[in-house]
Amino acid sequence: MTLSDVAREAGVSLATASRAINGSATRVVRPELRERVVETAERMGYMPDANAQAVARGRTTSVALIVHDIADPYFSSIAAGVAAAAEESGLVVTLASTQHSAERELAFVELMRRQRARAIIVAGGRLGGRTTPSSPR
Repeated sequence: MTLSDVAREAGVSLATASRAINGSATRVVRPELRERVVETAERMGYMPDANAQAVARGRTTSVALIVHDIADPYFSSIAAGVAAAAEESGLVVTLASTQHSAERELAFVELMRRQRARAIIVAGGRLGGRTTPSSPR
């Protein structure tokens, strides 16, 4: 099921169907057209493609949280706070654990950038240099 199928069934252009379902910052769909498109989409079981929406909008509804170790109470507390704030904003959290590896941290950051995460939070990052018990913090 594609948006083109919905547009054809509702008797509107693809652009109108897209605006009716996804909204538009610059164009408004007449209420009766929007209602017709939304009803058609629901009847046909249409589900918007989150990847296509991310490309069109330049971002997703996900927030990335990258931590050292999810079992560590310090990081799980951070994760709980990020998840609560994300939920209030209608966002979802993608959580990744670096297992204390700077290379994994960088790989996760790059992956989340490619997936167009709305925000990337790195808690306890390792890329700024490593400290040892004898080195200054």
